[in-house]
Amino acid sequence: MIRYIHLFYHAGRQWVSRDMGYYAAAFSYYAPLALIPLLLLSLIVSGFFYGSDFVKNIFLGWGTVLGHDLLALINVAVQNLDIEVQTYSIPLLAVIFFSGVSILSFNVLGSGFGHLWGSHRSGAVQWVAQSLRSVLFVAILQVYFIFIIAAEGFLAWFRVRELPFLPEIIWFISMSLVFILLYKFLATPAPSWRGCIFGGFSAGLLFIFTNNLVAIYLATKPVLSIFGAAGLILVLLVWVYSLAVVILYGAALAHMYDRMINNQSSL
Repeated sequence: MIRYIHLFYHAGRQWVSRDMGYYAAAFSYYAPLALIPLLLLSLIVSGFFYGSDFVKNIFLGWGTVLGHDLLALINVAVQNLDIEVQTYSIPLLAVIFFSGVSILSFNVLGSGFGHLWGSHRSGAVQWVAQSLRSVLFVAILQVYFIFIIAAEGFLAWFRVRELPFLPEIIWFISMSLVFILLYKFLATPAPSWRGCIFGGFSAGLLFIFTNNLVAIYLATKPVLSIFGAAGLILVLLVWVYSLAVVILYGAALAHMYDRMINNQSSL
């Protein structure tokens, strides 16, 4: 038990000493724009298999777990993107721009992982390699969405989601798996699968905790009523920054877990 307390402590020290607050802020800058093409791509790909209406309902169901304010933002984004998908009126230049921003946002996380794990390299070749890994991760994420939406539909069919606390448990498992995939495929050399699993599930628990804190804060501070439409952007920025902090801390935990295991095996 003591060694795991030390593990979390040293991961926090590493997070601070490697200036992960900078990477969390940089990710928060790009991620709101990256959300648009990712939602659009998910609507197209998953909608091809299950129908756009079913996928929209799943997305909105996820929004209810995230909180009322963020649900309002997701609802607006999904409805607007559904119109664009049906009319095919998205300009090609906008697709290229937002897709580039999506790659940049994942590149920021990949660079942050490299700094945490002591494997960061700079240069044009490394940037292209990181961009290719970001594209690979987006493809993996879409395959993951196809399976997780199928699982959501299975649970909805048997009305299992109506059980108390089950949506939060499902959301915890889903996000933990996303974090594990992030740690394993977004940067190289990556921690071991055991380290990624430990970091991913730890980050999943922290994400649920911080998400509830953000929801409580937004419930006590009527952001939307004060700032109007701009409040939606503020809600998204607060949520994305807390998400980035958790992701980077989970990456530090994955790295420190491997170091702890290696030190034990060398004794």
